[in-house]
Amino acid sequence: MLRLLPALALFGLVFFVFAYNSGYGYDATEYLYVARSLDEHRALYDFIPSKSYLIYSSTHVLLGLLGGYNHVSISLLITLLAMSVVVSAYWAVRQLGNRAAALGAGLTALTCFFTEMNFLEPESWIALTGLLAFGLVIRNGGRASWRWLGAGALLGVGMCFKSVAAFYMVGFAGYLTLLWLTGHQTFGRMVGRGLLTLLGFLLPLGLSATYFYATGRLNPHIEWTYIYPFGGYPSHTLFLAKFLVKLSWLLGLLAVSLVLVWLPPYRRQYAQTPALWLALLLGVFACASLLKTQASHYFFPAAVFFNVHLGFLIDRFLTNQSWELNRLPRVAIAGAVVLVIGLGAGLWLYRPDAVRRFTQLADYRGEVYNAGFIRQQVGPGGKALIFDNAMMLYFLSDVVPNVPFINTEMQTTHYIDQHPDTYARALADTSLKLIIIDNRAHVIDDSTAAQKPANVYALRQLREGLDRYFRPGTDSTFLMKYWVRK
Repeated sequence: MLRLLPALALFGLVFFVFAYNSGYGYDATEYLYVARSLDEHRALYDFIPSKSYLIYSSTHVLLGLLGGYNHVSISLLITLLAMSVVVSAYWAVRQLGNRAAALGAGLTALTCFFTEMNFLEPESWIALTGLLAFGLVIRNGGRASWRWLGAGALLGVGMCFKSVAAFYMVGFAGYLTLLWLTGHQTFGRMVGRGLLTLLGFLLPLGLSATYFYATGRLNPHIEWTYIYPFGGYPSHTLFLAKFLVKLSWLLGLLAVSLVLVWLPPYRRQYAQTPALWLALLLGVFACASLLKTQASHYFFPAAVFFNVHLGFLIDRFLTNQSWELNRLPRVAIAGAVVLVIGLGAGLWLYRPDAVRRFTQLADYRGEVYNAGFIRQQVGPGGKALIFDNAMMLYFLSDVVPNVPFINTEMQTTHYIDQHPDTYARALADTSLKLIIIDNRAHVIDDSTAAQKPANVYALRQLREGLDRYFRPGTDSTFLMKYWVRK
């Protein structure tokens, strides 16, 4: 591991620049705003959350340690999370050999650039807990019962960041069943290990539920951690094309590996390495979240385990070919050239201007101006409603909405269904001084339900309230549409 520290440090430096120049990201703006609100006499579930509670509370604690809610500290937190995932990827796979572990960790580091890990996404935490759980169960040292219990507890912690961590549990269940079917363990051991893993998984969830019950917030905790993510979030393919372009290089490697693994020498080695079965099962079941949406960060918890599979196969390929040492540099150079060409083509097809994130430091003075403009318009004690991509202005200006949500995504549509007069009450409230609507075609973020009756009704209330209580703003230095109270 010590020999890899220079490479890890280089990755951290490059990734920090990439994260710093990428801005806050759409989802992260909500996490940051809600996390900071915990310092302002607010509590979890005062706002409708888009994720499980631990992404907000951990962000609140860690940014406090790293220097607060500034762009440097936020980028540093993102970078430290990415580096932790890479280190965990190496540690988890060392049982399969140092070179296989290094290759898998290197692929994971590369994957971070293409799966939106440059933003503060909970998938970093999910991948981290999943890799640590994987590393625990494939090791032989210590008491096996504690290792399975600990693995389950790690997955439970992941579930407290985002509900998709539950798919890792399905992968573990499939692995235990496969070990029994192939004669690697008895039926009793399968049941015992499964129960230990389940007990470990339920421990963090039970402690969380107990805490929220004691503080009178059990119902919203259950609603937004379990009921809505698994039952209410709608499916769509809005990001499928972007996903295929950004991750074409990794999907291509996976396609080649599936051909390679069926060749006799690799098939035998695979059959003799049950840890790889677990890695593939975790990767496959983690892909279940893509049935809902194909945003590239949804793929990251699966990608880290597919990279375990790829690292092992590349290592075996190099070993099986028995190449002479003087041929390896040429092969490495050729492979690197092909990979760089593939990555460059994907980047060009996706967003050529993203290259600038590596070559210059972004200037965020415009954010300072926008934040000051909003605070001036709102005044002391005033509130604002901000829609669509303009949502980050909540975080930048630290103004408060008079509705219990920050964005108007799918979970807000779910809320509007149950509270159809939300906008009518909000606009009639005289503490509301400013409304900002981004310049996109859809007023709300949830374009999948823009024509849903509840949203149509709510947006009609918004238009009527704008006409009745507000007038359009006229300051051309602010580049978004805004309304101020008459």
